[in-house]
Amino acid sequence: MQLNGTPVVDRHNRPTVIQKVALRAFFINDGEYYDPYEISGMTVIAKTANETPSSVLSDNVIASSVASGLILAQFGVSAKDAGAGLDPTSYNPGVDASCLSGIYRTAPGEYVCILDGTQTQYGMYTFHGSGVVVQNTASAVNDYNDVWTLKFNSASNNQSIVNGFHLYNDTFFATTQPVILTARNKLVNKHLTLSSITNLNVTTEITIANKDIDDSIKNIFKDSCITSAMMKIEKVNEDSVALPSHVNVSGYTDTSSLVDITSDNTIIFKFDTTTLASHPNVAEFAGLTGTYRSTVKYNLLNETIISPPYYFTIS
Repeated sequence: MQLNGTPVVDRHNRPTVIQKVALRAFFINDGEYYDPYEISGMTVIAKTANETPSSVLSDNVIASSVASGLILAQFGVSAKDAGAGLDPTSYNPGVDASCLSGIYRTAPGEYVCILDGTQTQYGMYTFHGSGVVVQNTASAVNDYNDVWTLKFNSASNNQSIVNGFHLYNDTFFATTQPVILTARNKLVNKHLTLSSITNLNVTTEITIANKDIDDSIKNIFKDSCITSAMMKIEKVNEDSVALPSHVNVSGYTDTSSLVDITSDNTIIFKFDTTTLASHPNVAEFAGLTGTYRSTVKYNLLNETIISPPYYFTIS
């Protein structure tokens, strides 16, 4: 995935300690993605020091007993100067060498912090009156907790939500033979309804054909290992001689920043059928309902994989 045009590694994609790691959180309320009223901050704590949420929280917020020395990184949404001498409002994760750690809103209910092992980051930890400048020291191979402190609405109390992630150093490995990879994709959705907004889910099964490669290496590919996923969608005009047989609805480049990849290599694209009636190519559709097809394109190791087209209908 990318943030402000800078490539970052999702927490599920076996990130190493020297990469820009996207720590995303999705907030849902009453079945909808929901923006909290206020996010006070996101705190990174080593899980080895705090094995369970109860050791991190007290009265549903980050506990005052968590010593400031255990705070390994702090992300905030304000423009307070943490002593780094830089303007955090102009922070570019691909350029600036040191700055306040920020929380970015990328979609309704979706927020992300970039834990950057390639740079020096600072954040201001202000809970319980501490007011401590924290430099990112989450730089070892370890399990970590990311603790989001927020209010869901103006009348609610602060509460903290605990997630987890792991930083690796074992994504580098050597083999004595080329790795033979096979990828099989499958479109889960077969039928959509016009005027719906639906996630098109394409699952991916990765197989290593080399018999002599150790299972420990094969297991690496069970986690999210595909990158740069895109999806093309076309309208299929069946039994029409006056119109093209396939009409572009959404090209690969149109979806490159809108596609998500889950930890099990499922490719997700939110298909908004409400926009079909105003599509620039609608005159070449043989009606809005009917057959469509999707094709996914992604990188797997040193290969660019393009799947066969998968057909679905809109009624």
